[in-house]
Order: sequence, then C-alpha cells, then structure tokens
Amino acid sequence: MLTCALPAQAQTAAVTIYGEPITEDDIEQRAKLNFLVTYRQSARQDVINELADDKRIIKEAERNGIVLTSADVDRFYVAMCSRKGITPAQLTKYLEAHGIRPDTLKNRMKADSARATLARLRYYKYQDRLTR
Repeated sequence: MLTCALPAQAQTAAVTIYGEPITEDDIEQRAKLNFLVTYRQSARQDVINELADDKRIIKEAERNGIVLTSADVDRFYVAMCSRKGITPAQLTKYLEAHGIRPDTLKNRMKADSARATLARLRYYKYQDRLTR
C-alpha cells in the first residue's frame, strides 16, 4: 500500500509504505548514492519506487523468518570494504565526502541481502517440490 503525503507533511514522510515512512531525506540520500554508483541522475519516482521495493522486500523476508540485524549489515559493509581493498573508515569518509550517510548504503545492502536470501529460499522450496 503506497500513499502520498500531504504538502504539510513533506518534511517528515513523502510516502508511506506498509506503515513505514520514506522521507524526503531518504529520497535525496538514495538519489545521491545512485548517482555515485551509476553516474546518472535517477528520476525521483524511480528512487521512491526503489525505496518502497526495499521496504517491501525486507517485510517479506521478515514474514519468512529472515531477520537481518544491524550486526549482519555491519558485517556486509566490512566484507564489501575488504573486497574493495579499503577500510570501513575509508568508505565512510568517501561516502560522507559525497554527502551520503553510510546508513544509506547499509539500508540498500540490507534490502539486497534480503532479496538474495528470499531468492535462495524460493529456489530451494521449488527444488523441494520437484523432488517429491
């Protein structure tokens, strides 16, 4: 369920998905992250759709017993840095230099991990049905 906020609420929630707000700040932060990664400006609605999809995926994962904690996400962040040959502090500094809070990337990583875990879960359920 996706609802738009009234102009007076624009400072708090631009959109509410499953009872959780997506703020103007969330949209701005994700747009900056997307630009840093792709070197292309994302349309505002595309960013909102991404954020809404992330919230939907995380909720679906939770309904399926997949709970990703802050510690899990921090491990993903450290692992990503390790693969890139940099420290978490260096990545954090790089993101902040571009006006992006590290939590913006971590939230995206959490959704990506939930998405991948759900895909594996679906695959194994499908395989299990085939072998019966």
